[in-house]
Formats: sequence, structure tokens, C-alpha cells
Amino acid sequence: MKQIIFLRHAETKFNKEGRFCGRIDTDITEEGRKKAEKMKETFKTYHFDAIYCSPLKRTKHTLQAIFLNREFIEEDGFTEISLGDWEGLKKEDVNQKLRKSFQQGDYVPPHGERHQDVEARVRKAIETILATYPDDSVILVCTSNGIMRIIKRIYDIKNEKMMSGNLEYFFLKREA
Repeated sequence: MKQIIFLRHAETKFNKEGRFCGRIDTDITEEGRKKAEKMKETFKTYHFDAIYCSPLKRTKHTLQAIFLNREFIEEDGFTEISLGDWEGLKKEDVNQKLRKSFQQGDYVPPHGERHQDVEARVRKAIETILATYPDDSVILVCTSNGIMRIIKRIYDIKNEKMMSGNLEYFFLKREA
């Protein structure tokens, strides 16, 4: 059985301030880096056949804090959803009904990316990973809360809460 572990990046300044980040390429905070370093203990028992991340700094720097001298594969398919006009705004400053509708995949902020488009690119990235590695492979993917929410919807993962905190992770297991 193949396993993909999806890990949300460490805390960013935007997370700390309660802002929407989306495609803004923000870095992790010093506190986020310290917490990510502690994840070494969590993942020390795993032999990862590959480690993927989005091209955004927050995912790469999270992985660099956890794994010293390890190569990562950047995958555009795991780039955070574009939130359009919401990027940089405080979450409390947007219409909360629209925010909830967005989280459920039913609304797109002005100039944002459609959920169907994100689902297609995420599904393609996951299918490529599943086709590339042999059975019993373990893959780690560092990405964002929005992408993790979409993965949970695509693969009907109901045993996890929809929103993921920084450095939370979940498993996707597939038979060969």
C-alpha cells in the first residue's frame, strides 16, 4: 500500500495575523521554524521515498527545518489556491458567509482560482506520484491548508477535520 502524508507548512506572519495568504510568497516565522524542527522527532521513523512541496517559500523552509541535507521535489500542483482579492486581507474583514461557502468549495473570491481548476491540478499531481512510485512507498508532501482541504474533499477523507493547523498532517493510503 502506498502512503502519502500531507503536511501543512509551519506558521507564517499571515497565519499569526489571521490574514489570507493564498499565493503571496511569505516565509515562516521564527516560532514556526522552531516548531518545524521539532517535527524531526515525529518523522524519524519514516523512510520517505520522496518529499514534495509547493514552490512557495513557506513549504520549502518548513521542510528545510525538518530535514537537513535532503532534496525536495517542487510540484506546482500543490501550490496554494489563488484567493484573488482576498489575499492579504484579515479573515475577519471578509463576509463570513462567503468565507464558509469558499471553504466548502462553493464560492470563489473575486479574481481567485476556481475550486474545479485546483482540484484538477491537485488530482493530477497525486495521480502522478501514485503512478511513479512502487507499492509500499511512503511520500511526504508539504503544502497549505487550502490544498489539504481540497485533497480531503477529493478523496472523501472524513476522519479528519477539514481545516488543518500549522504542521498538522494526515495520510492518504492507496492500494497498488
